[in-house]
This record gives sequence, C-alpha cells and structure tokens, in this order.
Amino acid sequence: MAKEEFIPKWIAWEVTGRCNLNCIHCRASSTMTSHDSDFSLAEAKQLIDDIAEIAKPVLVLSGGEPLLRKDLFEIAKYGTEKGFRMCIATNGVLVTDEVVGRMKESGIRICSLSLDGSAAAVHDDFRKQPGAFEATLRAAEIFNRNGMQFIVNSSFTKRNQHDIAATCKLAKSIGAHAWYMFMIVPTGRGEAIMSELISKEDYEEILEWHYRMEKQETEMLVRPTCAPHYYRVRREGPGLRPRGGLRLLRFFHHRSPPGAGGGIIRVHVILKE
Repeated sequence: MAKEEFIPKWIAWEVTGRCNLNCIHCRASSTMTSHDSDFSLAEAKQLIDDIAEIAKPVLVLSGGEPLLRKDLFEIAKYGTEKGFRMCIATNGVLVTDEVVGRMKESGIRICSLSLDGSAAAVHDDFRKQPGAFEATLRAAEIFNRNGMQFIVNSSFTKRNQHDIAATCKLAKSIGAHAWYMFMIVPTGRGEAIMSELISKEDYEEILEWHYRMEKQETEMLVRPTCAPHYYRVRREGPGLRPRGGLRLLRFFHHRSPPGAGGGIIRVHVILKE
C-alpha cells in the first residue's frame, strides 16, 4: 500500500485529444483534426480500476473537450460506481439541458467552465472562436437552471491580464462556486506565446492583488493555480518581494501514447528564488 502522503487526492485525466476551440495557450495543442489519442471504453475502465487499487480521488475528465467523447458518461458512471468523485472540465460550447441531465445521471458532482475575459472581445480572442464567450455564459445559465454546481477557470497572459479583476467579478455574478486564476505554463501551443507571458513584476503584483481579494471574498472560493510561489505571498503578506524574483529551473511535459496510460498528462515545475 502506498504511503498516505503519496496517495493522489485529485487527478485530471485527458480523455480525448480533440477540441472544438483553438485556444492560444492549449497545453495539448488540441483541434478537431488533431491526433486522436482516444482510448477504448475498456481501457478507460481498466485505468479506473488501477487507480482504485490505491485511492478514490477526485477524477476530472478533461481534454481537449471531453464532451466530444460519445462514451464520456459511461466512463463517468463507472468512476462513480467505483467510489470516485467525478467531475468534468468543459469549455461550455456543447452544454445543453440534456447534457447536464446525463451528467447528473452518471454521477458528475461538479463541472468547470473556461472564462478568460469579462467580454466577448477578450475571451473570444483568447479562445480563437467567435461565440465562445456567449457559450460559456449560456452554459453557466444551464448549470444554474439544472442545479449543477460549477467552478470557473480563467487563464491569463499579457493580452488579458488587464481584465483579471473584471473576470473574477463576472465569474461570481454568473453563480460560480469557485474561481481559479491560472497563470500560463508554456506547453503545447503555449510555447508559441512565450513573449506574452506575464512579467515577473506584474506576476507578483497580481498575486498580491489575489491575496488581498481572497481575504475579503466570503461567498466564492478563489485560488491561483500553477502559481506555487503564492504560498510565499500568503505566508509573508503582500509587499515582501524576493530579491531577483523567481526563475524557472526545469519543466517536464509528458503525454502517454495511445494505449499506454490513456492520455494522462503530467506537469512538474521547479522554481527557485
């Protein structure tokens, strides 16, 4: 039996390499015509069985766009039956009342939606698809109408960092249970926008803003993601910046080939002052 400290509590699982958007930062470089890393339903169930031998974590079905898989809800139902807390991470485009009904029947407990700006001009530019912003707002309305809890994930680069506070405010207004601020890790298509990565000075100011906002927010869970140095900001308080900032020492990105691990992605970031 694995030691308690090494038992996974939360796993994000890329169940498809296909996606109906073309986001500038996509770690998987997904498109509708990208290489299809979909594995069989039998392989999916086997992986769930393997995980269940050591843990019953939160299991997030991600992608690509997971709702493109025809057997997605069979996978979700099987995970639920095995005792996992099943979730779906979607861009919202394919969400309908019928889809949410199937989510609930399969045991999905919560979903995440992508929202990268407070207006269509910002979000649609980031997602490279006109109408993506309205699709996210429509999906939030459908989730609310059907009693499906959801969180909002927002990713930021230089092109939309001016809109962070407004995006957080919008996430709260549409009924999000939580708002997660993602700081871009340049993998996949993200490697092509290195010049758009937020500067270390702005990065620090954004984390300090988040710290102050988090202390005042009482209705919505908020959390920065892919920003491990936020723990320093929380411990020391804003205004105490390390000399020289933080620099990336190593980054690993691994995608298992089809039939060998079911498209799981692993990311490790090592930072040093």
